[in-house]
Amino acid sequence: MRRRVALWVAVAIVGVGALGFWAGRRALVPPGNPLTGAEALTYTVQEGEVGRSLTFTAVAEWDLTPVGRNGASGVVTSMPVAVGDAVSAGDVLYTVDLRPVVIAEGAVPAFRDLSLKTDGPDVAQLQGLLVGLGLLSVGPDGVFGRSTRDAVKVWQKSLGVTADGVVRSGDVLFVPTLPIRVVFSDVLEVGARLSGGEQVVSVVPDDPTFRIPLSIEQRSLVPLSADVHVTYPEGVWDARVDRAVESAQFGQLDLLLTGAGGRSVCGSECARWVDLVDRTDFRAEVVVIPRTSGPLVPVAAISTDAANQPFVTTVDGERVPVTIVAASQGVAVVDGIDVGTILQLPFETTGQGAGSG
Repeated sequence: MRRRVALWVAVAIVGVGALGFWAGRRALVPPGNPLTGAEALTYTVQEGEVGRSLTFTAVAEWDLTPVGRNGASGVVTSMPVAVGDAVSAGDVLYTVDLRPVVIAEGAVPAFRDLSLKTDGPDVAQLQGLLVGLGLLSVGPDGVFGRSTRDAVKVWQKSLGVTADGVVRSGDVLFVPTLPIRVVFSDVLEVGARLSGGEQVVSVVPDDPTFRIPLSIEQRSLVPLSADVHVTYPEGVWDARVDRAVESAQFGQLDLLLTGAGGRSVCGSECARWVDLVDRTDFRAEVVVIPRTSGPLVPVAAISTDAANQPFVTTVDGERVPVTIVAASQGVAVVDGIDVGTILQLPFETTGQGAGSG
């Protein structure tokens, strides 16, 4: 009995020793390549599209130009012209103590009363107004003669003021060009008291300025020549970045926009949607990468050779040179490969999964 037990113990010891020897040998064997024998990843080239846009705020403003100073003193009693209206020579802008203030064209501001025997460029400007209104038949010569006085009296009668032939310095507001669209300053309102010399009229340009302000962090994100889609309540205006200018704010860059063919961004709809006095903000989509269609492949499937020529590898191992047309978010539209071609993908693309088959 004792001999049998001893035999079994010896067998057990030998078995444990053999097991330990086998485990030790296994631990010393270097691990194999986990990719050896793995199934290769493939991708079937398909028709697709890439593109990328960033959203910013476009600021629209009218660059108003001050052109006229009031010459009358008294209380503003009426304002027949509304903000943004177009005015021509002879139109009444406002009245002071019920006396009309008429707009006329001229480079020299009204600075004195004009009457018989007065002469100068301001007289010639007055005569030009009277000729345009059909009240004076002779050309402007800068001399206030009897014919000019008679025309002034007829004009004064049409305005409902005393026809004495004397034009007061506050009766006419001269501006460089007409017709124009006008905006009035805050000092000009019915009931306001004027003393003379106030800046009262500004010219509205033909088109507002559209700009996209970029912060220091945003400057590198946007190309300085890009298409822009400006959204307004009834649709979208197509525009382009015309140029970039440094803003008055430190580090900020303003992208100035223009419409198709260099025209206005908002066209005939500017007056309706862009406030004449305050800035108006619109949503602007800047096209960083234009939408491009064609054979679509993962960027990870594209390699470069020693000459820096991009290529892809087919499932048969053939290298096919390609040209990258556009790329965004890990995929690229390329030339040089046909839709339906099966490509061999590197193992590191595992998990990308875009169209693998």
